[in-house]
Amino acid sequence: ILEKIKQAALGKMVLSEKLTSVLAQAIRKPDVSQKANILNSLTSREFEILKLIAKGLSNKLIARELDISDGTVKVHVKHLLKKLNLRSRVEAAVWMINKQKEA
Repeated sequence: ILEKIKQAALGKMVLSEKLTSVLAQAIRKPDVSQKANILNSLTSREFEILKLIAKGLSNKLIARELDISDGTVKVHVKHLLKKLNLRSRVEAAVWMINKQKEA
């Protein structure tokens, strides 16, 4: 639990595996294969940001990691959510984690 507290203090999203599973079940839609094809429509930067979201990084930490502004991160997040037809960063994180497990 101490490690989770440290991660949260660093600005990372902390979710238990059980909660991640519950969230994945709640947002899973029948068009998963269509979303896999849509993944190819993301720019390399959007894909990079999606991977960092899945690691639990905040916009601020992503901006630092990629040496770009918070505003630029927000624009990329907005675009990737629209392309993947997702409503939130949490949905994006869960979706990407599931994609990584499938690979």
